[in-house]
Amino acid sequence: MIDVHQLRRATFEQLATGLGGPQAIHDLREAQVSKHLLLIRLVLEQFPDGGAALRELLERSRAVAPARFRTVVGAPLVGGWSAIAGRAVTQDVLAEADRDHLAAIAVVAAAAAGVDGSVQVPVHESGAVLPGLGAVEAGDAPTVTVTSSNGRLLATTGRGGLEVPADPSDEVPGWLPVRRMAAPGIDLGLDDLHPYRHGYHVPPATRLSAAEVEQWRQMFAEAWALLTGNLPERAAEIAAGLETLVPLAQTDPRAARSATLRHAFGVFGLTLPPTPHDFAVTLVHEFQHSKLSALLDLTRLTDPADEGRYFAPWRTDPRPLAGLLQGVYAFVGVADTWRALQGPVAVATARFAEARLQVDRGLTAIEESGALTRDGEDFVAGLRRTADRLLAESVPAEADTAAKATLAHIYDAWREHNRA
Repeated sequence: MIDVHQLRRATFEQLATGLGGPQAIHDLREAQVSKHLLLIRLVLEQFPDGGAALRELLERSRAVAPARFRTVVGAPLVGGWSAIAGRAVTQDVLAEADRDHLAAIAVVAAAAAGVDGSVQVPVHESGAVLPGLGAVEAGDAPTVTVTSSNGRLLATTGRGGLEVPADPSDEVPGWLPVRRMAAPGIDLGLDDLHPYRHGYHVPPATRLSAAEVEQWRQMFAEAWALLTGNLPERAAEIAAGLETLVPLAQTDPRAARSATLRHAFGVFGLTLPPTPHDFAVTLVHEFQHSKLSALLDLTRLTDPADEGRYFAPWRTDPRPLAGLLQGVYAFVGVADTWRALQGPVAVATARFAEARLQVDRGLTAIEESGALTRDGEDFVAGLRRTADRLLAESVPAEADTAAKATLAHIYDAWREHNRA
C-alpha cells in the first residue's frame, strides 16, 4: 500500500524559514518514497506479464523488512531513474534496458531484507550496476544474473561467479564499489557508476582515480567541519537528507559547477570545489534546491499560468517565477552560510553582504509578481522574515557599498542582455 501524504503545517512553516530540521527532512523523504513506489508500479505495468516475478520479489522484501526496503527504494538515484522511466512511459518510448533496471533495484532490496531471489540485471557500459553498492564488471555481456541468498549477492557472468563483498565498499577483482565519503555524523556515496546519474548541465565524470577520490574525501571532511562547527542546524538537516554526490566532468577548469535534479531528492552533481568553504556553501546551496523541489511535490507555491519573466540577481537571463523562487530559496541558505563563516573564512563578509542583497532583490520581485498561491504567499512571508534578519546583521560599510555596486552591475548587465 502506498501512503497518501499531506504536508504538516509545522513542517511547511519550518521549511519557509529557509531551514527545516531533521524532522522536516524525514517528512519530505517519506513522501519521496511513495512517489518512487508509484513510478515503480507504473514501470512494472510495462513488462509483458506485469512484472510478476519482480513484483513478487519487491513485495516479499517489503513485507519482511519494511524499513530496509524503504531505504533502498527511497534512494535518490532511484528517484532519478524512476522519473526518467516514468516520463518515457508517458511518451511511449521506454527502452527495455531502462525498464529492466528495476531488476537491479529489486535484488538490492531483497538482499537488504534477507529475501532470496534471482534476476537479470542489464549491463551499462560494461558494468551491471547494483544501485547504491557498486558494479559487477561484465564486459560485453548484455545482462548479468544476480542472486540474493541469505542477505548476500552473487553475480554470475561469462567470467564466472562473484560474491559482492559483505562491505560493498571493499574493492575485489571484478567489483567496482561506490566510494564513500564519511565524516562525523554523515556518510555519503560518491557515485561515479550509476547509469542514471546524468541529467545535469555537464556530463557526469567517469570513474575517479584513487588519488581523485582522496582529494574529494579530504575536501569534504574540511567542508563538513566548517558546517558542523559554524552551522550545526544546517549540518543536521543535510545529514538527515543528503545521501549521494555525483562528480561531474570538469569541462571548464576556470569554473566550478553544481546542480540538483528536480526529482532526485538527496543527491546533487558537482565538480570538486576549489576550497573547503566553497564546498560547504555548495552543500547548503544544492540541498536547499532539493528541499524546495520535494516540498513542491506536496504543495503548489506559484501560479503555473504566470508567463512573467523576472530578474534573478545572480544571472543575466530572465527567469520564470518558479525558477526565481528556487534561486531565492537557495540563496537564503547561501547568505546564511556566509554569515556564519565570517570568522574562519576571510572572504565570507563580502560574500554575505552580496548574497543577502541578492535574496532581498529576488524576494521583492516574487512578492510583487501577483502570481503566488495562498501557500506561496505564506511561504514567501516566512522567507521575508529570514531575509530581514539577514539584512539587519551589521557588516562593514565598505562591504555593504561594494555589494550594492555589484548588484547594480549585475542588473545593468541583465538589462543590456534583455533589452529586446
